Amino acid sequence: MARNKKRCMASRPRRKSSLLLRLALVIIIVALLWNMWADPDEDGGSEPPPMATYAEQPARNDWPPLPGSGHSFSAPVDLLKTNYYVILDGSASMGESECSGGRSKMADAIDALSSFVDSVPQGANIGVSVFNDNRIIELLSLQSDTGLNTTMLSQMVPGGATLLRSAIHYAYAEMISQGERQLGYGEYHLVVISGGMATEGEDPAAIVRRMLSESPVNLYTIGFCSGADHSLDQPGFISYRAAENIKALKQGLSEVLAEAPSSTLDSFQEPVNQEAVDIQ
Repeated sequence: MARNKKRCMASRPRRKSSLLLRLALVIIIVALLWNMWADPDEDGGSEPPPMATYAEQPARNDWPPLPGSGHSFSAPVDLLKTNYYVILDGSASMGESECSGGRSKMADAIDALSSFVDSVPQGANIGVSVFNDNRIIELLSLQSDTGLNTTMLSQMVPGGATLLRSAIHYAYAEMISQGERQLGYGEYHLVVISGGMATEGEDPAAIVRRMLSESPVNLYTIGFCSGADHSLDQPGFISYRAAENIKALKQGLSEVLAEAPSSTLDSFQEPVNQEAVDIQ
């Protein structure tokens, strides 16, 4: 009995050592897996990988993808047209008035947008769309020497999601279509006026990187009283400006025209197309 008791007492430390060894191995394995799967943002790796934009590769001339487009254009087109397309945020965040002197951000943005359209150089094409109430509405298709009828805009009640991804995708499709008309010649400038962060599922990063890497479209974004960390504030490949009042907003829009060469080309007219696209 005494001998068996001694054996039991001797086996207990060995069992304890075995359990501790197993526990140590589990901890080591978990630590290794955690390091492999850890979110890179926690290590300061939130910056997107380097990207060579189309504009940085002057030897490229493969935009737009003309073969197989299926489009035919009968109207005569000036191949060297300059094109501006503006996306206006009409989501719920644009109904705020904290930084607009009692007026809604939407009202100030409409005033600034109207002034911008009137300032576009003669002969350049200008197009405008707005996302509002979970729809994208094109107010002005790309055309030259025309003003913006603000009546429809002024009657809109800010509402719905912030559809940055969908709106940029829609506008880029319009730019591609115009690029096909102009055989890739001319200039293409996309301007986004946004008052808030993108809604979940509407992060524009992927479509922006695709557009800038495969096309000569220049992207200018203005965060209007939108706070810090805007979805389109991505240094290195997007021209972003924060505007805290209508004066700064108008200044930001005027800088878009200052950065782009003035156009003195002959103009042509196309019928205005007001089209609403429902977002599923």
